[in-house]
Amino acid sequence: MKTILLVDDESSVVESLRLILKDSYRVLSTLSGKEALKILEKEHVDLILLDIKMHELNGLELLRKLQPFDHAFGVVMLTAVNDVKASVDAMKLGALDYIVKPFGVEEIKITIEKALQFRNLSREVRYLRSEYKYPSLDKLIQGRSRIMEEILDIIARVSRVDSTVLLRGESGTGKELVARAIHFYSARRENPFLVVSCPNLAGDLLEAELFGHEKGSFTGAYERRLGKFEIAEGGTIFLDEISEINLPLQAKLLRILQEKEFSRLGSHSVIKTDVRIIAATNKDLESMIRESRFREDLYYRINVVPIHLPPLRERYEDIPQLAEHFFNVFRKECHAKMECISKEAMDALLRYHWPGNVRELKNIMERTVALYGNEGALTHKHLPVEITGVSSLNLQQVKSDKTGLISLEDEVARVEKRLIEQAIQQSGGVKSKAAKLLGTTRRIFNYKMQKYGITDTEN
Repeated sequence: MKTILLVDDESSVVESLRLILKDSYRVLSTLSGKEALKILEKEHVDLILLDIKMHELNGLELLRKLQPFDHAFGVVMLTAVNDVKASVDAMKLGALDYIVKPFGVEEIKITIEKALQFRNLSREVRYLRSEYKYPSLDKLIQGRSRIMEEILDIIARVSRVDSTVLLRGESGTGKELVARAIHFYSARRENPFLVVSCPNLAGDLLEAELFGHEKGSFTGAYERRLGKFEIAEGGTIFLDEISEINLPLQAKLLRILQEKEFSRLGSHSVIKTDVRIIAATNKDLESMIRESRFREDLYYRINVVPIHLPPLRERYEDIPQLAEHFFNVFRKECHAKMECISKEAMDALLRYHWPGNVRELKNIMERTVALYGNEGALTHKHLPVEITGVSSLNLQQVKSDKTGLISLEDEVARVEKRLIEQAIQQSGGVKSKAAKLLGTTRRIFNYKMQKYGITDTEN
């Protein structure tokens, strides 16, 4: 049932409209423009019937204050006969239509119906236009193995509904990417997609992050702050590693899933919310339930549509496509001359067990292209030793000591020095960037530079 908010300082007009509309719509009302703003902070509204002439805050002033609520609802103005010019001004500010008082029952019903239809049509137009913003699903998520085809099919189907989704899989399998895909191909795509990393915030901080807080609600709360569930209204919240949420906060999250409402920290006011929740975890929630560390009722609420993302080692047939995809992405970003991945390098990628999954493959492609992008092809010698193993060392080129044995320490030092020099060159002499390319800290990077006598080129 659609919700209509009546805003008019004449109680007789408000009551008349309520009687006309109550059987077909959920009706909210107020005699004050300022009170209307408070209602809109808490309630989802589809259409506002707004009187132009009000004492405290007139209709045009209120309409200007409604601009931040863009696309959330439509507005139809109520006006006396001599206020037609003001109504036209209101339409320039975004009002959909106006009704002249006194009005007939059929007139008001038809105007409201047309305004709601226009609002829905506008949402559909934005939806269709957004098709040009996002790539097709098969381009957004790489992989054509049988299991990935099944997952793509689930994503396509679940995007059409509003069900809560639980994404499960090891770290680096692409849970956030799948969550984004579900949002981007849903009717919520024009509204926010917000990521909340649950392990990064302690209990109270996470609660304030999700639900917001009032001024003075806790030490350091110097002003009122909106939480993610208010900011994401109409959109999607991705709760990454939901297993890290403590039990008291789990109860509040359950309330949102059941009642679609919450309260800010330090407030007893109830705020209605329309947000889709997609949760993710790499933990065994069933074991946590048995150990009383995760609520069983919350588990069933978030596990409406479970999607398991397999580790990369279980879909080896996708590695060539993923590697080529990341290779081409970073080749363009780095303006690299490197043209292809050699067969021997691809064979090495296929032999590796990928404990870090797709994220690890992506990082290795980025690092390799950044360091060796000016060479003709990506070969096995450009890949990290953990991928190529001992076989990647060209033993014929390794110098031997006087006993004829290979000096592994000297070879490692030679390779390390060459990598550091190439990283410095690729990063334009910025050591922090060079250290990041090599996946090490600035302190260790500085130590290695001194060890190998590499000149500091950073200003």
